[in-house]
Amino acid sequence: MKNNYVIGFAAYTFRCKNYKLYIITIILCVLCSVGVHADERTILLGPKTIGAGWKDNILLEARHFEKAQAGDIITVYNDNAKRTAQGAFQDPKNWQGVAPEYGCFNVGGPFRMTLTEDILNKVRERGCFIGGHDYRILRVTLTPGSEFVEKIVWHGPAKQMKNDWSVSAELPSSCFKNLKVGDGLVIHASRVEPGAAAKIMDFTWNVIEKSTDGIPVGPTGCTYYINDDTPLLKLQLAGKDNNAAMRIGGKGYRLDKVGIVSFIGKRNEDLTDVQRAPKEYKLQPGELFHGEKTFPNDWSGNLRLTAEPFQECTENDVLLIHYELLPKQEGVTPQMSFRENKGKWYDITGAQEPVWYKLDGNDVVMTFDPVSLDKIKTSGIVVTGLGFILTKIELISAQ
Repeated sequence: MKNNYVIGFAAYTFRCKNYKLYIITIILCVLCSVGVHADERTILLGPKTIGAGWKDNILLEARHFEKAQAGDIITVYNDNAKRTAQGAFQDPKNWQGVAPEYGCFNVGGPFRMTLTEDILNKVRERGCFIGGHDYRILRVTLTPGSEFVEKIVWHGPAKQMKNDWSVSAELPSSCFKNLKVGDGLVIHASRVEPGAAAKIMDFTWNVIEKSTDGIPVGPTGCTYYINDDTPLLKLQLAGKDNNAAMRIGGKGYRLDKVGIVSFIGKRNEDLTDVQRAPKEYKLQPGELFHGEKTFPNDWSGNLRLTAEPFQECTENDVLLIHYELLPKQEGVTPQMSFRENKGKWYDITGAQEPVWYKLDGNDVVMTFDPVSLDKIKTSGIVVTGLGFILTKIELISAQ
């Protein structure tokens, strides 16, 4: 009887240990899965050159945002940015910024966008274009907002911004001693009125950069990301003892406090489901474009060519456009048109209504007449349409 009791107790102990081990294993698995989910995740891998003239862009596909939440952060890592480089997050529906503050901003380092409910509604349906000019995208990541930490650097007293832009708060240089490129300056606001806007200035009362002259303020405030070194240099010029290294003004809101938000997480290097940028080619003589530019069936695709390469053109020259058709879709007729690269995108022939080239798999040949030649030399050209992948454009002589 005693032996049976000992054996039974040992079995019970073993089962308990196994049960505890089982519970611990489950907890570890959950923690591991949460950790993977919380990492900074690459959604697009470059390189993708965003050249001069606002002619280049790349679409972040809508699938990346299916599980995204308000507060999550998009980060664009880049290099080769010129001093005048600018970026944009654009809605494919109308080519405007997905929010006013993201329509145009300076680029000099990693730049970021905070996803709001309004932005999420757009990007989940249509995706988002990253555009601008004069920089190269290396990768784009999506990170949960929880991977960023905010430190409040200014606690007030609160300032009510009047509609005549006459009020501002002064922030000393000590607030920004740890500020770096890629960080965000968070303006916490209340009593926000329709049309409220913030103005971020240096110690000389000039705006930190053009994009900070009237940043739209939402119900709880706004975030201004430091995308290059210029704002940091202006803050440093104020000197460490200056009580007004930065001034924050504006209209139609109460400034309650100011914080700096920084990334504290780590990057998940799993590229299983990553979107890859089309391969970039070195242009050969006579080539104006060589790559893989998709013109989706939702009419969101276009390619801009500036006027520069057409300056020596004559009526004996032609554009030869190479493409591949996208898989057939019911109700979609692949087609292409050529527009003037300005204003309302009238047809390159001068007609207000576009002239459409129906695509059957054969190359498109575009010839010039005096009207189209004048327009292409002065403003350049926009290729637009749907249902195909543009692979190459050549400018050749018909003689």
